Amino acid sequence: MDASNTNTSKQMSFTEMIQYFIDLIHVLVKFIPLGIYFFAYFSSALYKDIRSALLLVGLILNELMGYLYRKYTKFEPKEECNIFEKEDKNAKLDFLQNSHTEFVAFVSSFYFSDMYFKQTLNVIPFTSLIVLLFLTVWSRLTIKCESNKDIVFNLIIGIVWGMIFYYFVREYYLNAEKGIIEKKTCDLGYNNYKCAEIKNGTVILKESDTNETINLEETE
Repeated sequence: MDASNTNTSKQMSFTEMIQYFIDLIHVLVKFIPLGIYFFAYFSSALYKDIRSALLLVGLILNELMGYLYRKYTKFEPKEECNIFEKEDKNAKLDFLQNSHTEFVAFVSSFYFSDMYFKQTLNVIPFTSLIVLLFLTVWSRLTIKCESNKDIVFNLIIGIVWGMIFYYFVREYYLNAEKGIIEKKTCDLGYNNYKCAEIKNGTVILKESDTNETINLEETE
């Protein structure tokens, strides 16, 4: 009897642990949009990252599109989709205008478009976004926030809008990224010279009051 009770308690504890882990994933997915908003804002405000500022602009425009869609279609999300629980039945806590699936699809599509344009595959960001998108779809289906049709619709809208937005801000995004790469190149430094400025891909160097230049493209 004691052995049977011990095995049952161990099984229950393992089941509870799995359920706790699943609930934790649902909570994390629920707050993903707010987390990405805070990341984009603080990264652009504190570190003056133009790329994050462009992403933040895209997220705001994405919310505006969602607002217009909900206004003219009279769409109301399910109560299960709210980020916060309601204490008052009449309260509206669905202040985000787009579904989580559309939101994550937009962000993923934006970065995938950047990788495609540069013909490079950044394995870690790519894998992280795929996993995030999968967990978001799974979570919203599991808690019955979105149906299969909702998931497909939101994925299409998010992917298409992310591609369109990247197309329009591509030049600004690439220039901002180029500036960061060039700054890192200058920050490497050497013992006998320092980087003074960069003009058109050329590093202007100073060594004992003698100017020298190094072309970044040639060094690559």
